[in-house]
Amino acid sequence: MYYHQNLEGTAFADPYIRGFRKIRILSGYASSIFLTHIMDNYPDIEIELIIGMAKRDGINKWDHNKYKEMMQNNPNITVKYHIGSPAVHTKVYHWYKDGLFSDSVTFVGSSNFSWGGFRDLKELLVEANHANINDVFDQVNPILCTDPNVEQHIVFKDVQYTRRTNNANPTFTLVDLHNTGIPVSGTEMPASEFVDLPLLIKNDTAIQEKAGLNWGQRPGREPNQAYIKVPLEVHREHPEFFPPRDHQFTVITDDGHQMVCVVAQDGRKALETSENNSILGVYFRNRLNVPLGARVDPQNVINYGRTTVRVFKIDNETYFMDFSV
Repeated sequence: MYYHQNLEGTAFADPYIRGFRKIRILSGYASSIFLTHIMDNYPDIEIELIIGMAKRDGINKWDHNKYKEMMQNNPNITVKYHIGSPAVHTKVYHWYKDGLFSDSVTFVGSSNFSWGGFRDLKELLVEANHANINDVFDQVNPILCTDPNVEQHIVFKDVQYTRRTNNANPTFTLVDLHNTGIPVSGTEMPASEFVDLPLLIKNDTAIQEKAGLNWGQRPGREPNQAYIKVPLEVHREHPEFFPPRDHQFTVITDDGHQMVCVVAQDGRKALETSENNSILGVYFRNRLNVPLGARVDPQNVINYGRTTVRVFKIDNETYFMDFSV
């Protein structure tokens, strides 16, 4: 049978319900934010992820950092990069039980291990259970993403953000970190799609006292909890800008941080950090020079020099937040 709808349900939820917990994945491309989503939704899963196009096309720095963090914090996660030649474009999802590969289920098709492969693009999977599954995985030459020598084999790419003057659009360029920031050919793109999100209210004279940046300023709450308000008019004017409610995405900041975020709450009115609601509050208190745990005052934001944050959409999984002055 060909599967072309609800691919996550087919390739992950159904095997998980059937009692499978171990999976080997060989995918040409992958994203750390989709790995985060899978680990959050299938908490007992054990994943070995091998990225087949890593050596040829490189790995985004924010994905690499997240892979390393996840491996260090969760013994059930293993992420590897194929460093052999030729590159491997295969997409294989192989579930098995207790080390017995005879008790297994395998899906193959076009779906990369990413939101693009399982949500945003038209993709296809089929169930294909054959005895020589190990031959498929034996074709790769993997290195752990945490290996101290990984940078000798893999090019890591980062976003270089250029703010333009004279009202010209800013641009983003993927740069090769091995070559001191040399742009990767053909990767400059105009940052034409963005939204501005307010930090203050009432024409920038007031702030939400128990919401927004002060969400945690009430009894029984961690005081740094925060979110950024996403006004209704933002969704009306840019209905496809943010992912669906509670779908995780990566936010890269102009000062080099990265966060896992969601749009949440009724009306998708809030931009939050999904792993911990205090991450965003700590971040903004540090930038605004407000003591951790303290209330953010309107004057703190005004003195900083900006009362909004500008969020750019790089792709459906990655956003860039500019709060520079």
